Amino acid sequence: MIKKSMGRPPKITYRTLATVADKIQRNYTVTDACQHVNISRDSFYRYLNNEPEFTEMITKAYENQSKVPMSFLATY
Repeated sequence: MIKKSMGRPPKITYRTLATVADKIQRNYTVTDACQHVNISRDSFYRYLNNEPEFTEMITKAYENQSKVPMSFLATY
């Protein structure tokens, strides 16, 4: 997935992308999820459009949003 043969190593790792997907599944907005892992929304959408594996993770996260129980505090 995120591999380069030369140059600066990517700031965004698989773990970062998985964390973003997890936050989105837990009903975070894209902005909040990106802020949580310290990446820009532009980077999020760049990976979403160019990395099929990440696209699949995000699609599944949105599909599973309603299956994640809401926090008790979120209801008040």
